[in-house]
Amino acid sequence: MSPEKVIELARQSGLVNWEISGYGNELKHFANLVTQLERERIATSIERLPFGDTAASFAIYVRELKDE
Repeated sequence: MSPEKVIELARQSGLVNWEISGYGNELKHFANLVTQLERERIATSIERLPFGDTAASFAIYVRELKDE
């Protein structure tokens, strides 16, 4: 999940009103933290798959993904 998706979900839930909120940078930082945590969760699950080095390599790839 991208940081933009996290921010959009916050808007949809009513947690944040982007137009009047003074917390733009904080919200972006929070969204980045959520994204990093989700990638780590996925990478850890991948590492547990029974594919040895392939799973480990793919987990590293997931952890190093950058948002485009």
